[in-house]
Amino acid sequence: MNRIFLVFFPFALVITGPIISMVLFGSISIYVFATNSFDQSLQDTQQALQDSINREVQQSITDTISSIDNSTNSSSSGPEQMQRQDIPVNSSANDIVRGGITSLQNDPMNNGTIWILGGVYEIENLTSKSPTFNASFYMVKTNGSSSHSHDIYDSKLRAITDNLMGNNSTFLNGTSTVTMREGPVANVPINITLLGDSAVSIWLDAGKLNKHFGTSPIFGTQELKCDEVIDLCR
Repeated sequence: MNRIFLVFFPFALVITGPIISMVLFGSISIYVFATNSFDQSLQDTQQALQDSINREVQQSITDTISSIDNSTNSSSSGPEQMQRQDIPVNSSANDIVRGGITSLQNDPMNNGTIWILGGVYEIENLTSKSPTFNASFYMVKTNGSSSHSHDIYDSKLRAITDNLMGNNSTFLNGTSTVTMREGPVANVPINITLLGDSAVSIWLDAGKLNKHFGTSPIFGTQELKCDEVIDLCR
């Protein structure tokens, strides 16, 4: 009887050993597969989250650019624009506005290049039917190279106010002459927007100027420190 058991026991080991090994190997394989699946799921979740963030950022940029384009291209005609042209400039506004041009412009030919614009402008006869606009400013790359200057003059403008949305803005639409390296360029469509009582945006038709100032408005202030602190500007 003992011999039979001794013979059967090795035989059982021979039979059950591979089965136990298969079970252990299968368990390890399942664990590895589950771990890899979890890692892949986590990576997919992270990628989906990153894609969602990228879409939100891109949409925000697109909305911002669209908002700027809508506000600066107000010189185009349309039913709403025709209604605004019938609204006279607020007679209580200052007839002369002087301010500083303080703007950063992206170079559309090289997205890595940014230009600094700094100078002054003056608007006269703001409450009249024929206001004038003159500006002079320097333009230089942020690395300090390629410094040069531009002037805007000989402006033929018409001023209108926009209080329809309660934003207290004044638009001056028309044309101006802009000095360029090749010489003055006349009859450049221009829109100057007085944003409330503190800021100004100057939009110039990029197509007429070979996108020299980029495609976004030139921004500035409605205050001029040289008027307030004369000693700093002598």
